[in-house]
Amino acid sequence: MAKRKSLDLIVLLMISVFVITASAAVYYSLGMTSTITTAANDVYFVKGPDNETAGVNIFNDNKSATLTLLKAYPNMTMTYDDPIRVRNNGSVPHNVRLRPVSLSGNATYFVFINFTLQAPTKASLNYTAPGGSWNEPSTTDFVQLAAGQEYAIVVQTMANATATSGQIATIEIAVDNEQT
Repeated sequence: MAKRKSLDLIVLLMISVFVITASAAVYYSLGMTSTITTAANDVYFVKGPDNETAGVNIFNDNKSATLTLLKAYPNMTMTYDDPIRVRNNGSVPHNVRLRPVSLSGNATYFVFINFTLQAPTKASLNYTAPGGSWNEPSTTDFVQLAAGQEYAIVVQTMANATATSGQIATIEIAVDNEQT
């Protein structure tokens, strides 16, 4: 009987060792060290000649802007030729693109609101409102912004024929920057 208990104990210990070995995770680690260097704010907003008409305010170290005086008139295209610009003040080219972020406001009163980066290859976000609902544009392709270059962002608006005064649309876009 003592042999039987010893044998049972040995079998139980072997099963326990097997279960522990089978359920233990086996892994190894890779190590990585990063060195991060601060960089100048090479690409940023600057005011264009039409900035007062459009109500341009630039803040956050020239990385954020608001255009607060844009108007849309019924059945007329209103064009702000050069309210704000994107400037590359660095020494190497950068790629920039326009990306939609958010949109609010009743589309019933608008025909379109368009933002066009005046690069040699133009990049446009055209928000349209056919049938009273917004069609949001897709992110544009990247276009190159050479060192020392700046491109205007032209804004065009149009309200529909039945729009009443005081209707508001708020659009937030991003200018994404990629160093080449």
